[in-house]
Amino acid sequence: MTKLFQVSVLGLVKIYDMPGTWVDDDYRSLLQQLEIEDIDEISPADLLDFVLMALQDIELEPAVDLVLAHKLQKNITRGSRQNLVEDFLQGQRPWEEASDIMLHARIFAAGVLLNKAFPRSIARPDMMILTLQLRPLQSQARKILEEPPEAAFVTRLLADGMDEHSILERLFDEQLVAHAFPEAEGIIWLAHYDEAAAPPDNSKLLKVYSSQHWLEDMDSVSEFESNAYHDHDPDDDEP
Repeated sequence: MTKLFQVSVLGLVKIYDMPGTWVDDDYRSLLQQLEIEDIDEISPADLLDFVLMALQDIELEPAVDLVLAHKLQKNITRGSRQNLVEDFLQGQRPWEEASDIMLHARIFAAGVLLNKAFPRSIARPDMMILTLQLRPLQSQARKILEEPPEAAFVTRLLADGMDEHSILERLFDEQLVAHAFPEAEGIIWLAHYDEAAAPPDNSKLLKVYSSQHWLEDMDSVSEFESNAYHDHDPDDDEP
């Protein structure tokens, strides 16, 4: 079968933050919970500094719990959240090891802020950014590249570049070939096409953000072919 894409791996780099991890509304919400007065008078440029100082004014453990509670909201029980607090205090990597992968990106985000507030107590969390060049080999592939790169498409793309013993293949072999792959949202934290650096020949540069847990297998890959596709309703395939 003719493949849809020729994929080149242009880079795999460890990073320590991700676009959109924290926004001003997050900071204001935390300041409200920390009972800081006159929040509306704080300039956007100073919000982060105020949050860090306010967190440092309370004990470490409740600070960790507060930040996790803000990021995870009602998606986790108090007992499970306390386990994450202990993981952070013990220098573990809960943004990779928590049982619910749908929470990993938000746990990472919590770790980013906590490390800034308590650099001696909370290890600096790391993740990776992968840069791929996707060259369409068929008209169908060009149509796929006209759509935003949803998580399921990107996960299938990565799996095509890894061997059959990769963690993706071992854990999600059925979802990778199914019509829907809902857990892909927990694997791919962020993905977008870099339109400003678009290469010639209808290719696109894809930036993929995720944890080392999912992306490290791409370190030894240079090129591969893929038949990755977006999730779709099987009824749409009927004539």
